[in-house]
Amino acid sequence: MMDGGVTVSENSELVQRRYDIDWLRVILFGLLIPFHVAIGVYWSTYGTEINPNTSSDDIDNDELAAEENTYTAESIDPTSMFLHWMHQWRLAALFMISGMGTAFAFKRRSWGKFLIERLQRLLVPMIFGMWTIGFAGGIALGAVDLDNESVSDIGTSLLYHILITSFIFWIPIIGKIIALGHLWFLWNLFLYSLLMTPIFHYVQKNHKGALTRMFKSIFTSRFGFGVFLIIPLLLSSVEILFKPWIAGFLGSGYEWLWFLGFFIFGYSCIVAKEEYYSFLENNRLKISGITILLTVLFAWTRIQQHHDSIPYIDGGWIEQGIIHNQMTLFSCFIHSFHAWFWCLTVFSWGAHLLNKPSKNLAYMNQGVYPFYIVHMPITFAALKLSTKMGITNYFAVFLSCILVTFGCWISFEILKRTKVSRYLFGIKEIPTNKSD
Repeated sequence: MMDGGVTVSENSELVQRRYDIDWLRVILFGLLIPFHVAIGVYWSTYGTEINPNTSSDDIDNDELAAEENTYTAESIDPTSMFLHWMHQWRLAALFMISGMGTAFAFKRRSWGKFLIERLQRLLVPMIFGMWTIGFAGGIALGAVDLDNESVSDIGTSLLYHILITSFIFWIPIIGKIIALGHLWFLWNLFLYSLLMTPIFHYVQKNHKGALTRMFKSIFTSRFGFGVFLIIPLLLSSVEILFKPWIAGFLGSGYEWLWFLGFFIFGYSCIVAKEEYYSFLENNRLKISGITILLTVLFAWTRIQQHHDSIPYIDGGWIEQGIIHNQMTLFSCFIHSFHAWFWCLTVFSWGAHLLNKPSKNLAYMNQGVYPFYIVHMPITFAALKLSTKMGITNYFAVFLSCILVTFGCWISFEILKRTKVSRYLFGIKEIPTNKSD
């Protein structure tokens, strides 16, 4: 759950507030801005027209489509490799944090209250953002042309956008591309929450039952067998079964079940809270060492993907007449193990270093939703400005990040000042009681 429960309790008993989860939520969502800016510069994700690196007149547009072009997600340029590496575990970690938040929420809510809250905290900001921020993004990208348009024409364009997006947002892949954009994360979270509510309710009512014991046993198994092997093998099995047929994109394809797995594992971490945190503390260095090895293997696999022109990491290789071969199977294991161990590394060091209160933490946590919702059209505008100013590469990323962060902060300060805007953008009140 994006708002994240952060108070650990056993039924009504308050145990401890986990500030590290709050910090990691802020940090991981904060990475959205530099990541989304950078992929617009180094991958031309939003089109070459607003990419500062490809807007020069002396670049042949036909060449941009070639495999050797630096500014594509397929390149093995060091910056592109870094972005690709980050992309493999950042979203997985966010879904784990969402699962952790769900575990906290279910300790102090009925299933009915939980679902009502999910409607309000996920679907309301998603739909309103789809209608408004999505329309603003279309304007920034030039997909919606308002030049010489009257107020009534603009209103008609907005109404058309609202009607179209409202009808198609739920369609897999297509709906996310056309209607939801970056807001697909909220839609996946709502579906995961809805799907898993019966199980979460059962665990809540049977907090010493078989499921709770199973979750705890994952972290107490001999030699860390459950965490180090069973969980990443389950994630790998999702890839082996579904990845050949369709690439993961915007949380669809194999990613839908894959991210669901991270969501459930995040939930299980908080159900087994003492065992989970004890495991992280006792195995932090071992986890970090294994993660380094897996990162090397992941980079090698990504380079092989580039050389063989087969999407080992991305999926969908059935288009090349392959269901599985030795390399595709190997890549499924490496991809899942790599993502899982990076999540473990982030959470283990977070638990070790970040479980500390801060007077600014509540404020930053409050800003996560509005920053996330509004940042994309501001990103497009910042990249356009960098392009017009002739600023390229890391300077363009740096300038755009500053502009986007400032724009999001101004938006947050405005939006948090009325009850209506707070509700529409999912801004929670800062708790006056630490146990809230």
